[in-house]
Amino acid sequence: MTAILTTTWYGFPAFMLESDEMRVIIVPDLGAKIVSIYDKPHRHEWLVPPMRAVKQTAFGADFVSQDMSGWDEMMPTIVSCTVQGVHLPDHGEVWSVPWQVESLVGEVSLSVESKLLPYRLKRSAVLSAPDCLELRYTLTHTGTTAIQYLWAAHPQFAADAHTCIVLPAEVTQVVNVVAGDAIWGDAGKQHSWPAARGADGRLVSLDRVRSAQQHACRKFYVPAEQPVSSTRLVQEEPGCELRMTWSTVELPYLGLWVDEGVYNANPVAAPEPSTGYYDSLERAIDLGKATILEPGEEKNWTLKVILSNWQK
Repeated sequence: MTAILTTTWYGFPAFMLESDEMRVIIVPDLGAKIVSIYDKPHRHEWLVPPMRAVKQTAFGADFVSQDMSGWDEMMPTIVSCTVQGVHLPDHGEVWSVPWQVESLVGEVSLSVESKLLPYRLKRSAVLSAPDCLELRYTLTHTGTTAIQYLWAAHPQFAADAHTCIVLPAEVTQVVNVVAGDAIWGDAGKQHSWPAARGADGRLVSLDRVRSAQQHACRKFYVPAEQPVSSTRLVQEEPGCELRMTWSTVELPYLGLWVDEGVYNANPVAAPEPSTGYYDSLERAIDLGKATILEPGEEKNWTLKVILSNWQK
């Protein structure tokens, strides 16, 4: 059984899961944020540190005005929108509120009740193997009327010139989802993967992350009709990799956010498995690609994060 240790992170109570291979730190009061995924053999921290003072977040806050560290949960939208008369805040609601402790017996199990819609989200984090963080999610309807939602992981992984984003070999196209992007065009426009030529004529290696001096960002999705069940980040120096795996039955879509100094002072690569397509719940509903949760229904999904040595 994994030992759960208590610690603090920038003054906030936190829980630590640790094995010989990895160390994970979670802060319940900051939206159950995962603030550290540390590869012990390679002495490599995968998640970006804070770029601003760490403060208690407030419900409905502007996401990019916060400390911009670590891994957050996006629910029931990413982009702020209004659905059936309910305003859903920036990056959803659950990242900005404290979560309650459910269990610390071999796992860090935390939960949150929505302030806006009738649902409860629980996430249990466990080291299912010395090199594997397993995140088990349970979403429960607590009301009487069906709702639609979009959940996505939002891990801001630290990236540099030695980072390579690896999608499954069958992925040869990605879809821009940023409206009117000066480089990547209209939302819905497809581009070749792993390299594509932007509107300025330059060839960009989409599987690489440039320095923050570029002051650029991009958000792509793997095409909705091509569900994938894994992605990898390779860190060529010091020679390690992080692999994320999931089931396409529950998580049929994959977004990829890259920030080269626009919102985060640290270059970021963020693979985002998701239940919906894409980013805005309002848009996902229009596309018929949001998920429906019926009264009394419970949905479950699992996301694994596996650390290993990188072999060329």
